[in-house]
Parts: sequence; structure tokens; C-alpha cells
Amino acid sequence: MKEKKGLDSRGKVFGRIKRMAVTGILSMFLLTGCSREWMETRQEIDQIYHAAERTAEDRAAAYITEKYGIDALPQGYWVQGYHDFFAPYVNSNVVVFMEYEGRKFCAGIDVNDETILWDNYQREEIEAVLQEYFTELYHLPQPYKTDIEFRLENAPGYRAATPTEWRERGFDHGNMVDFYFQSQAAEELLAMMDRVEFHNSWLSMKQPLTSLSFEAGDWPVCEGGDVAWNLRVYASPEAEWVDRSVEYPDIAGFPYFREWRRACLNNRGTKEEELSEESWGFHSMQKEGIMVISRLPFEIEDILCISEGAEEWHIDRGNGETQIYKLVSDVYEVTEKSPDSNYATVMHVSEDFMDQYEGTLYILSRNRETGEVKLVKDISPQRELDLLPEDEFDRDYKIHSNGTCGMSAGFQYAAAERKGKAGE
Repeated sequence: MKEKKGLDSRGKVFGRIKRMAVTGILSMFLLTGCSREWMETRQEIDQIYHAAERTAEDRAAAYITEKYGIDALPQGYWVQGYHDFFAPYVNSNVVVFMEYEGRKFCAGIDVNDETILWDNYQREEIEAVLQEYFTELYHLPQPYKTDIEFRLENAPGYRAATPTEWRERGFDHGNMVDFYFQSQAAEELLAMMDRVEFHNSWLSMKQPLTSLSFEAGDWPVCEGGDVAWNLRVYASPEAEWVDRSVEYPDIAGFPYFREWRRACLNNRGTKEEELSEESWGFHSMQKEGIMVISRLPFEIEDILCISEGAEEWHIDRGNGETQIYKLVSDVYEVTEKSPDSNYATVMHVSEDFMDQYEGTLYILSRNRETGEVKLVKDISPQRELDLLPEDEFDRDYKIHSNGTCGMSAGFQYAAAERKGKAGE
């Protein structure tokens, strides 16, 4: 019996070794295949880089001279393909950054196809025609700020974002075209476009955005094309700092948003065609430098000023330690939940209000049911915000840095200064 048991044990060991060997051989074949594919991809990307180094700037300059009769100077180029060990990206598009008499623009080539040539030298002229078309169509006043982006039906697969180093030098490779613009009508231009985005902002506008009537026929983009309108109304020139967020306008705009409307037409001329709209109005209440803002359908009447400041709130920090805060603002309470967003309401502390106090101020919240107090946010003095470097992310959104977004129903909020620990 012992001998049989020993044979069984040796057989199991041998079986495991055999399986491991087979797995190792299979893995080696897989790795060899992956390695070969990776090497071929790397070689293809290398070839694109080498071709760009040899010909990209010369081809772009010759193309611009032939098309416009000007001798623009290449300032450098950007290969859109790149090496990455796990996810290399093969893209034969090369963007060449050009300058002519102080005007900065871009030309695009395909290193594998000499017939593909693009540029945005006439970008401003084309944008002006499109802007005028929609301004007259909807009888809109002159906007405070505009931004129009478009992509042609047969545009190459551009990566959207311009590299930071070139964007900081004033270059943008958006809105590239392969035709010569000769004052074509807006309808003719739109018919060639697969994607159009409009971003118009006003500091004041008597006409409410909700009064506009959008029809799919107003936007003659090519079949299957998309159009996106973003119309925004602000109450202050400070909007320059916050007019950058398209996806989250309710966050970026506080406290300077007054109205925002978005309309989208997707898959025009197909069975999947869809026209969708979203609209929000913003309302505010202000008292002594504290502003509370909400957006519809979350009415400002659902935010109550329930008491004045000067009382003390205590925060339990654990280990028997309690921090005391003296309220320096009124107490605001949110009574209704927002049906569609956590960012329906914001509390903003103004620079003038901050100047009344030497130390740091804080925004506190108190649970209406339990009475528990929490510190929501430190409030930075404006002078500290102004010292942030130009490329600091928070600087772009410093307008709402001294507020707290997402005030929730069932909680009370107030600005306070720290007074010390209990017992001191």
C-alpha cells in the first residue's frame, strides 16, 4: 500500500510539472507573438517620426505658399502618434505650427498620404460667417465671449487637445479645413461639417434663453452630423475666469452664472436623429457679503436664512477634544433636495467680507437632525488666490474657490472663525 501511495504521489508531482511546462511553452509563444507585434508597432511609429523630421515642415510650408501665396515660417511640429509600452498609438497625422506676420496658425499633413493637407489659417473668417448666421437666425445680441469648434465630414483622426507647450505659445490646431474659403454661405460650410459646437456667453441679455426655439432644420450639417449649442448668461466680467467648463457649468459658473441652456442635435438625417435640450436658471440671495445661489428647478425660496451669526458651534475632534467656532455670518438652511444634481446650491464668501477678518475663515455645516457640526471648507484670502501661478488649476476657478458647492437638504451652513479649544 505504501508503494502504491508513493507512486500516486510521484504521478501527481509529475503531472503538475508537465502542466507547468506546457503553460510555460504556451506563455513563451504568446509573449513571442506579443513582442513581435509590439516591435512592429514601434517600428511603424518610428517611421512616422523619421518621416516627419525629414519632410513635415517643408511640406506644410510649401502647401501654405501654394494655397495662400504667403511664406509662413514653421515653428515646430507635433507627431500625433506616440510610443507607449502598454498602449502605443499609431497615427500618421503631423501638425506643423506656423506663423506669418504675427498670425499663428497650424497646418496638418499625413506622412503616409501626400494628398491629405489641412490648415486653419482662415479659421477666424470661417468662424465669423457661422457666428453671423446663427446670430441673425435667433436675433441674438453681440455675445461677450464666443467659441466655435467644427470638424469636417472627412477630417482625419486628430487628437483633440493641443500640447500644453504649444497652447501656451498661442497655437491651436482646431478647426482645420482642406478647402480655400471664398466667402461661402454658412449653409454650404455647415453641409460639409460632421460636428459643430457653439459656446456663446453674455454679460447681460434681456431676451431669456428659454424663449429661443431650436429646430433641427436650422442646422444643415451633413447627414449623421452633430451640433451642440451652449448659451450662457453671466452677471459679471469675472466670468472670464470661469467660462471654461462645458461639462459642469453649474460648478464653474458660481456665483456669476445667471442662465445656461444647452441644445444638441445628434445623428442628423438618420433614423437615430435626436434633438435634446437642457435649461437652467440661477437665482441668488445675498446679505452682508455672503451669497447663496441655486439653479432651477431648485428655487431660491427653498433656502432659508434661519438665524443671524454670533453664536458658537462646536466640533468634536475625538479624544475628548472640542474645537470652538464663532459664527460670523447668518445661518442658511436648505429645505428641499435637488432632483438631478448635488451641485444645485452654493454658498459664496466675497472678498469684501473676508477683508473684515484677519485670520482664516471656515464654512461649517450642521446636521439639522443630529446637531453634528463638520468643517466643510477653509476660505482662502483673495491675496493668496492671486499668488497662485498662472498654470495652477485652481487659479482658473478661483472665483468659486471661496464657496462650497453641493449644499444638501437637512443641513445648515454658516461662515465662522476658529476661537480655540474648549476649556482654554
